[in-house]
Amino acid sequence: MDFIERTKKQLAETGRSPKTANSYISHLRRLVGHFGEETGSLDPEALRGYLEEMVEEGKSLSYLNQAQSAIRYLYTQVLDKANPLPSPSVIAKRIPLHGLFAREEIAALFQHVHELKYRLALMFIYSSGLRVSETAILKRENVDMANHIIHVYSFEGDYQRDTILSRKAGRILSQYLELRTDPSPYLFPGRAHTSYVSARTIQRAFIDALDEAGITKRATLGWLRHSFAVHLLEDGVDRRLVQKLLGITTPSMITPYLKLAKDRSELRVMSPLDRFDC
Repeated sequence: MDFIERTKKQLAETGRSPKTANSYISHLRRLVGHFGEETGSLDPEALRGYLEEMVEEGKSLSYLNQAQSAIRYLYTQVLDKANPLPSPSVIAKRIPLHGLFAREEIAALFQHVHELKYRLALMFIYSSGLRVSETAILKRENVDMANHIIHVYSFEGDYQRDTILSRKAGRILSQYLELRTDPSPYLFPGRAHTSYVSARTIQRAFIDALDEAGITKRATLGWLRHSFAVHLLEDGVDRRLVQKLLGITTPSMITPYLKLAKDRSELRVMSPLDRFDC
């Protein structure tokens, strides 16, 4: 279904101002890019995760409110459905980043993702600090296997940053690609192999794994990314490097991760001498 064209038509028929119309269409393009064909059937939990990503990207409160208004308009005025964001504002203030998995919980989670494609996608989020939207649109050419680097791009194709490729994830990726027979340029293609998998499909695999692993925390997919940051900080990695790997532009946004890193030790780093056999 062409949500964008239907919304354009509805906005024109109801006489909305060009400024409002342009804002709504811009937000809905991003929404469709994130969720694909499932855009018209999202639940509040999926949308909360989507809005949390915007918070992590440093989007302003006005931007977040505009996004919510566009979503409400699409559902109630265009699709004639119930409002998926019934409260005055899902994000009345910036969401605190308080979600965190213990390392053993993450190990249990991965053990209960039975399809290799989705296990690898979840591993990328945790092991490289990727957002789910960044993971979904990853292309083969974005991964530098030799140097263990992932080049991160936006939905629009703009370069964002480089982050680390876990050696373990790299080995699993090699096995995964050897099993692939389709020509899709995407690491995680959708059903038709002409586009990438939707973020919601990855989220569904995450929720199923949580249930099977017996993890009862009300976790969102963003907790894997949060755990990446906190576990690096606990292992003595410099906060500025963690900030860079996450793609956080505002220094103060790393503060919640520092507070979560309770076992952090400034000296938990390896001496270069310890890399020698002597």
